Amino acid sequence: MENLTKKLLILIGPLLLMTGCQEHPDQRITQMALQQARDQAEQSRQMLELQEEVATGARQLVTADAQSRQEIVAMQHEIQIERSNMDQRWDQLEQERKSLASQRFFDSAIAEAISRLGMILICLLPLVVCWQLLRQTVEPATENEVAELLLDDLVSSSPLIIHPKSLMPENTENQELSSDAPAQNKLGTLNS
Repeated sequence: MENLTKKLLILIGPLLLMTGCQEHPDQRITQMALQQARDQAEQSRQMLELQEEVATGARQLVTADAQSRQEIVAMQHEIQIERSNMDQRWDQLEQERKSLASQRFFDSAIAEAISRLGMILICLLPLVVCWQLLRQTVEPATENEVAELLLDDLVSSSPLIIHPKSLMPENTENQELSSDAPAQNKLGTLNS
């Protein structure tokens, strides 16, 4: 502001010197020039104040802008961290899903294998029993054992080997045999 006043005095100074000490008939012009210089100085002072306010406002704006940028950078950093955490959780979830799918696959494969193995064992069981029966050595029966078996069959009330009807030639013999039936029953109970 002092700078501006000095400049004005430098401009107005020669005008005052040119007028000298004499009174000029038209002092009004001089007063108007001085008034104009004062107004100009006041306007310059106001302009300087306004420029200072604008500069202060610009500094505050730059400071606020820098602070908001720092906040944005901090928020972006937090978002990056959260995104990284979410990616890690997603990867863990995907690993768990794959593990469960693999386990389910193996569980079903094992269950199917056990089921098929059980069916094979069930199918092989009769064959094993038959094989065991075929492997047993059967000793041939002696003549006494065969004769005793045939006699037991003949005297029994329900023969397994020989039917009595095949041994009976006619009806007359059937009557004789029927009268001997109580005796045969006694013999069958004795042999038993």
